[in-house]
Parts: sequence; C-alpha cells; structure tokens
Amino acid sequence: MKITQLITLWVYVITSVLGSGLVQVSSLDKKPINLPQQYHYQSIHEFQSTPFNNYEEFINSVIKESSNVRFQQINDLNREIRPVLDLLINENFFKIFRLNLYKECPFWSSSEGFCMHQSCAVDTIDDWKDLPEIWQPEALGKIESLSKEIPSPTDVGGSCVAVTSSKSKDYCELDEANEDSVYVNLVDNPERFTGYGGDQSFQIWKSIYNENCFNLGSDQCIEKDFFYTLISGMHSSISTHLTNEYLNLKTKTYGPDLKQFMIRVGDFPERFESLYLNYIIVVKSLIKLQESGLLTKLNLCEDTSFATKEAELKDDLRELISPFYQLADDNGDHELLFNEKVLFQDEGSSLIKDEFRENFRNISRIMDCVHCDRCRLWGKVQTTGYGTALKILFELENSADSDIPDFEITKIELVALINTFDRLSKTVAAIENFKKLYDQAMEEEETGVDIATDADHYDQFLMGHTLTNTINEVHEEAQPQTPEETSPTHSKETFSENFYQELGAVKEALMLVLGSYRIFPKIIYNWCLIRIIYYWNTFVGHVHEDFDMGRLYELEL
Repeated sequence: MKITQLITLWVYVITSVLGSGLVQVSSLDKKPINLPQQYHYQSIHEFQSTPFNNYEEFINSVIKESSNVRFQQINDLNREIRPVLDLLINENFFKIFRLNLYKECPFWSSSEGFCMHQSCAVDTIDDWKDLPEIWQPEALGKIESLSKEIPSPTDVGGSCVAVTSSKSKDYCELDEANEDSVYVNLVDNPERFTGYGGDQSFQIWKSIYNENCFNLGSDQCIEKDFFYTLISGMHSSISTHLTNEYLNLKTKTYGPDLKQFMIRVGDFPERFESLYLNYIIVVKSLIKLQESGLLTKLNLCEDTSFATKEAELKDDLRELISPFYQLADDNGDHELLFNEKVLFQDEGSSLIKDEFRENFRNISRIMDCVHCDRCRLWGKVQTTGYGTALKILFELENSADSDIPDFEITKIELVALINTFDRLSKTVAAIENFKKLYDQAMEEEETGVDIATDADHYDQFLMGHTLTNTINEVHEEAQPQTPEETSPTHSKETFSENFYQELGAVKEALMLVLGSYRIFPKIIYNWCLIRIIYYWNTFVGHVHEDFDMGRLYELEL
C-alpha cells in the first residue's frame, strides 16, 4: 500500500474522532469507504477520460439516444434562450414553489442524518401578505383542467390529481395543500453545495437507482435503459450544480470548483450524454405542450385581473420554445430531438408503462427522506419537473384539435417543469465554463505555474469523508461496468522527487496525529460534559431525544 494511502486512512480516522464535517452515525446502508481513483489525482492531467481532452470532436458528435442532435447544437441554442429563461424564472408565477418540508420518509426510519448547518435551511414565506399577488389565496388553485369533470376539493391548490388512483397519469407525487405546506421563493433559495452527505445521502441515491428495477422480463430493455439514463442525467446535472456553486472554506464564498466537477462528472463522458439527453427530453415536452394546444388552453391563474400577465407569460414560453424548432426535420417533425414513440410499443407495453410510472413516483416520494431542507426542496422541484415532462411526452395526445379530455396539469407541475429546464440550461452553461477553467488549469500545469486550486478546502472535505462521491459508487452499483480501458498514467517524476514528496506527506500526517493528541483532553472533556448534561436533562424529563445530535452533524465553518 502506498504511503499516501496510509496517510489518507490515518487522516480519515483522526478527523472522524475530531468530528470534522458531517460525520454520521447511521443504521442505513453504509457508503463504501474505498474512494474512486479520481479522488487521488494530484493534477488535472490525470483525468484521462474527460471529453475535455478532445472537446471539439466530442461536441460535434451526436448525443446518444437522441435523433441526430449534436452537443454543439444544444450549446448554441442554450446560449440563445438563456435571457428568456432568466426572465421567466424571475417572474412571480415561476419563482414560487409550494411543498411540505415535514413529511415523514415512507421507506425507512429517517431519524438520523439531519443536516444542522445553516446552508441546509430554506427561507420560507411565512406570511400570506409576502406572497406575490398571483399566488394569493384568491388566485391560487389548480390550473384550469381540460377535463370535463369538476375538480374535487383535494385537487385545489395545485396538487397532483388522484395520486392514489391506478388510472392516474401522473409520474410524480406532489404535496397536497394543507396546514403543513410552505411557500418558497426559489430565487432566494438557490441550489448549491450544503455539506449534506455521508451514509444518508448515499442511501438516498442508492434507493433512487434501485427504482430502476423492472419485473416484466427482458423485453423492456429499452425502457429500463431509458429510465437509468434519465436518473443518471438528473444525478449528473445536480452534481454539476453543486460543484458550480461550491463552498470555498477559505473565503466562505460559493463558486465553481473544477476538481470536484472532474471527480463527479467531468471524467465520465456517459454522464455528459445523460444530462444532455435530459435537456432534450424537457425541451421535447415543452414543444409538445405547445403543439398539442394545451399551452394556449391552460388558465394559469383563476383571477381574471391577471389575464394580461398570463398572456405575456405564455408569449415568453413560446419565445423560449421557438428556437428549438430549427431542429425539426423538413416535415416539421420533432422526432429529430427525441422519439418517444419507440418506447412502450411492445406487447404488454401498458403494464411496462404503469411500472415505469410507479417507479418514478417512488423517486418523488424518496425526496421526503432527504433531511437537508434545501436539498429536499430542489430534489422535489426537479423530480416533479422530470415527472411532468414524462407525463407530457407519454400521456398527452399531440394534436391541437384534440379536446384533451383526460389530461391535467397543475400550477406546481408547470412551475417545476420550467425551473427544471432552467437547472439543465445552467448545467450546460456551467459545463462550458468548466471547459474554460480546465484549459486554464492544463496550461498552468504545463507551464509550471502554481495553481490556486484551494487544495486545503478540498483536502478537508476529503479527509473527513464528508464530500460524497456517491455519483461514482451508485453508478457503478446500479449498472455493471466493463473494466476500464484507460491506460495507467506513468509519472515522469524521478525517484528522488517521489521520495521527498512521500516524506513530506509523512511529515504532514505525523504533525496532524501529534496535534490530535494535544487537543485530545479537550475532546474528552467536551464529550463527557455533553453526555452528563444530556443524561441529567433526560432524568428530569426536560428532553425526550438526543439534544446534542446537531453537534454530530454540524459542519463547522
């Protein structure tokens, strides 16, 4: 075993004792201890599999499972639509989201793994008067349904329609409007790195990938592969957001972290493909929403005083969609983007679709098991957005003349769909920015310039094992991979350089170990004091649960 690996093991043990980071004591499935090889890379040059190595060829290739769409086409169109999308997500209608942050996890005991740091918190709108007028009680309600049935009281408020019905066409389970509902301004609560991770986060993603389990034989391979790609794309997109809004422990500011991006997404071409395909799927659903005539018929707000604003929002949506029409074929057919008609066509397809739908619903339910409020918020937004896109693609008849008697969409679903598209759009933009950072880092390494990579803050998270690389472990567990074909990198360093490098690493490790002995008495004192206070409070009946749980999970900045 290399000395550096021994050092990593020593550091992990020490930092676990010291309580650095989000150390979790969990009865959930344990996250694998062995870190993927990308974690140990010391330079950007070691990321040999990244598409950035031959980027021009990569972006001019066709996106897998799309119908002849190239990465470069999406990049160009994404730059074109960004101003319109920025305008839309800052509109009062699209920046407010309703959810229940207090629902219990329906799948396992979720009393462990809370994120107590302030970055996990969500700023909710607690007073009706603080809500925009378009979200006031008199304007709330279900988007005008094209169903001839009168909505039941439980439908009002934008909740999913008949989520318990086997005939439901919904691919998500939204939170019903009740006394536990909260309204959140998405613009004021951006998605970014919170420090939430460890066993609990690993359990979440493992459970999500386990929903890619179909029980109808081998004839549904296409649908199963599509489901896996969809989840992989969502995971890759979220990982890109988090690494693009990553916490710098030195400056206490958020910004892009190239090394974390390369570890999680950048060194995996298939993850690029998955998230770009998700982009295409959401675009195709928006096009279908327009071409079916549903966008025109939807009543976004029940208050007629907002009729003018509603017309403006619909015009903005059409402006957002229109640039993608250039990807249609000569007959105006948008199967060039993504042909959903190849799915659910075999014998027993209705059963496969029902299982597909229920599996994705379960993913939306898994979001209630996330104990970081901000992570839960954006998890619900995006699972709802993808679920809405799937419902439009697979359940909506693509005919402007159709009465669309059985199709319903809610305000919350539409808000989630647009914000999910914004997330994907920002992911694509972030990848282009990471490419620039990658080129800069490569040049600095080649010229011998000392790169300001914030190594200290990277190492702190690595040593504490709090920075999850769940995307790597769960991807590998969910889908067996063939042995890597990449050839090993041969270091050009001399024996002397290697020796002194290892010697320096040993010195740093020894300093850390000796330092831990110096503060060990203080650790024991604090631990004993906490336990004495806890047991005394328990004895007098002051508390009923472990009040110091926050100390075990709080990320000390």
